[in-house]
Amino acid sequence: MENGYSQSKEESAEILRLILQKMVKHPAAFTPPTYAVWYEFLAGINPRLNEEMSKLLDADEPLSNETTQHLFDRYISEINPEAQNKFRQNMQKLLDGLASQANSTSEDTRRFNTDLDKFGTTLNNDPATPLVHQLVGAIMQGTELMQSSVSALQDKLLESKSKVEKLQQELQNARSEALIDPLTKALNRRGLDVQMKKLVAKPEFQGKRISFLMLDIDFFKKINDNYGHMFGDRVICGITAALTAQVKGRDSVARLGGEEFAVVLPNTLTQGAFTLAEQIRKSIEQAKIRRSAKHEDVGGITVSIGIADCEITGNWQDALSRADTALYVSKKMGRNKTTVYDSSMEKIDHN
Repeated sequence: MENGYSQSKEESAEILRLILQKMVKHPAAFTPPTYAVWYEFLAGINPRLNEEMSKLLDADEPLSNETTQHLFDRYISEINPEAQNKFRQNMQKLLDGLASQANSTSEDTRRFNTDLDKFGTTLNNDPATPLVHQLVGAIMQGTELMQSSVSALQDKLLESKSKVEKLQQELQNARSEALIDPLTKALNRRGLDVQMKKLVAKPEFQGKRISFLMLDIDFFKKINDNYGHMFGDRVICGITAALTAQVKGRDSVARLGGEEFAVVLPNTLTQGAFTLAEQIRKSIEQAKIRRSAKHEDVGGITVSIGIADCEITGNWQDALSRADTALYVSKKMGRNKTTVYDSSMEKIDHN
């Protein structure tokens, strides 16, 4: 998966400094979603968010809690609720610490400025030498206090920098895990949806067609009944490995649930997809999978495949549904077959 948080330590520290400057100018509270929105905007890693934020800022619209939450939900949040809640809690602790230190520094600055005003008034009224020395000493003490306060803030920011980087990595890991099937490490349904959004947005694919393969393991229930669910999982992982070995480049593999898979083939016409599907089908039919407990190789496992395509900017969910219809036809025709969708299949009842 792509990782948008690739900034160096120095870059992330600079972004953190800019965020604090920007956030204080808007009414939105110092919450994790607000911080995340500003971070991705200032880092320039989220084009859709940048476009929306630029419109709001150009219009001098103040960013409220509701606005930043909307931006976060629409353009950033892709993680499961548990991981998102953990991220919020950890980020809130970090931001609370920064806010507390910043408030302390602000109060020290206010007191220092007040003292300087008093010193200036006293010097104007009585410039006697002993008093001047006394005032200079007091100024030096105030300066040392300010330096100490600023140094504490800098130390806090440096400490927070490493915490931010850790939180960013945790967020990215949580996003990735939410898009991956835990058994096969292929994309899951949500991962497929995210992958399609990325493909649709890429300029090099505009005007191109995209093909989909829908695959289903034949007689998978019998495999589980005869050899057990542990072996069934090995079959699913073996099929995933076979699919992954056959695809390349921007092609991707997703497990949609159970024994059903999808293969996404950008910039691939139906004939090319059919050729690849047949290669996949034959390689799986010829393969054998080891039963580790019995030291036995099981062969003869087959898959049925359906194919459909559409414009890359078209309704790809409908194309995937048509591929599923073609898959159903392959099953009805005896399994271990590849079928390309055509309009005559529209009235087929799957029940």
